[in-house]
Amino acid sequence: MLRTALPLLLLATALSACEKEITVELPVEPPQLVVEGFIEPGLPPFVMLTRTQGYFEGLDPATLAGVYVRDALVSVDRGDGPVVLDQLCTASLSEEQRALIVTITGLDPDLVALIDICIYTTANTALFGEVGRTYRLRIESGTEVLTSTTRIPAPVPLDSLWFERRRLTADDDSVGFLWGRIEDPVGLGNAYRWYDRRISTRSGEDDQVVYGSGANNTFIDRYFDGGTYQFNVNGFRFPGDTVVVRFISIGETEYRFYRSYEANVASGGDLLGTPQNATSNIQGGLGIWAGWGVYTDTVVCE
Repeated sequence: MLRTALPLLLLATALSACEKEITVELPVEPPQLVVEGFIEPGLPPFVMLTRTQGYFEGLDPATLAGVYVRDALVSVDRGDGPVVLDQLCTASLSEEQRALIVTITGLDPDLVALIDICIYTTANTALFGEVGRTYRLRIESGTEVLTSTTRIPAPVPLDSLWFERRRLTADDDSVGFLWGRIEDPVGLGNAYRWYDRRISTRSGEDDQVVYGSGANNTFIDRYFDGGTYQFNVNGFRFPGDTVVVRFISIGETEYRFYRSYEANVASGGDLLGTPQNATSNIQGGLGIWAGWGVYTDTVVCE
């Protein structure tokens, strides 16, 4: 015990003797516009605009409300001329309409209840998403102009979807994972992202309001192009859960954003990690404009 403790004591003494106050000058970056936008078949585009915030700035309701950008000119062009999106603010919506927006966009319902969030969308059915079409986004806010382009790929169905208990021990039946299997189309660059939402439980727990996607639930066909691929989904589910799955087909550019975003979130509390921005496909700003090919299914965890 003494042999182990003595070197540690000497090391601690040496380190304390070398203590020195260090002042780090953090660079001051001007705020940038951040885009979170997507379009899927049969639905209008949804675009949310925020501004980057200093690392040490507060997170009170007033500050959060000021992050969301209002009165921008946002348009989407699918090849037959741009359509200007309408600004839709949650404070002006009914409770049922707010619940629908929360489910579609994935916004935190507590945040929506706390502050007025403005979203850019349209009721013009001519702009509703279609598989195979390309959509060009343009945003003007003050002197800033942001652009991006995305395409809605064809949805790839889940060939199989099932629940499998973890079984760490012979009598372990408490939790498990969802599994899926797909037949990947030939041609590199097909990428996928998994979202799910619990809509009922045997135990009577509250249903999930929004779809979620855990870490490492975004992948690309780099190693299984044109073949069958079987995978399990990160995140426990419980026997008796009924889960709705949205299996999203995305392009390679969109894949790079979501993977880098997941890595950023996963390393957010890691002091030894290297901070980096998510890989954006927005020219003139940050964020993502994504076309989603959506396949939906439901599984009962038995």
